[in-house]
Amino acid sequence: MDLNTVLEFLLKGLDTSAPIAFAALGGVFSEKSGVFNIALEGIMIVTAFAIIWGSIMFGSIWLGLAFAIILGVAMAAIHALVTVTYKVDQIVSGTALNILAFGVARFLSQNVFGQETQSAMNPYAFPSWHGISVFSLLLIPITALAWFVLYKTVFGLRLRSVGENPESADTLGINVVLMRYSGVLISGLMCGLAAAVLYPSRWVSGMTGGRGFIALAAMIFGRWDPIGAVAASMLFGFADTARINFESKIPIPSQFVQMFPYVLAIVVLAGVVGKAKGPAAGGKPYEKGED
Repeated sequence: MDLNTVLEFLLKGLDTSAPIAFAALGGVFSEKSGVFNIALEGIMIVTAFAIIWGSIMFGSIWLGLAFAIILGVAMAAIHALVTVTYKVDQIVSGTALNILAFGVARFLSQNVFGQETQSAMNPYAFPSWHGISVFSLLLIPITALAWFVLYKTVFGLRLRSVGENPESADTLGINVVLMRYSGVLISGLMCGLAAAVLYPSRWVSGMTGGRGFIALAAMIFGRWDPIGAVAASMLFGFADTARINFESKIPIPSQFVQMFPYVLAIVVLAGVVGKAKGPAAGGKPYEKGED
């Protein structure tokens, strides 16, 4: 195996991992604030549609990205409003948003592009290097920035404090509601970035292929740490890349080979989820003045 082949595999693996990794980073911020966000899959499908629609509508891939981020944040805001302000069960809210997102994306596709299950081709594209999007290469500095924000800034300290002990944080004058909203909204922004590296040339119904759920698995496997979550995302991404590269060379039905990344996610969760401990107040609504 020559150096070019190795480089191509590494770059392709990074490109495949990036959508999962960006969504996993969003999940880290949301859950560090104490809000479970299983709606990452739904937010990703909406932002994946929005980047195509926005690019064609505004005639720019960068404006398309801005449009996708805005819709991603708007979807996340719904989850924050329902769970933080109205204290609806976070799993129920996330499930409802996933269902809503798939329906809305198909409805908009029918009305905007005249086809329910796919959009028109997007003639606009991000710059690429060796065949992969520049956004995939930005994953590494963005991961470093996420780690710095979470562990080396006042904002990160406050975000983590409301996820661990919101009563104590409130006593110290930290606005628990604001911090939880911030964490959830950041997850929507990250899903917008995930859309930028998914398939920005065309939207197809179901194109996320469970990546939002795999991002949740990566987040847990990475112990709710930005670097750990991205490393776990790369495990799944490179497994999928290997599957793509060797699928035709393995003498078993292709359907079994295609199952590999998902089986890996189940195995990882089965081995880790029982031992992993997330933020202490994760999933618990906070009522000011409660003991």
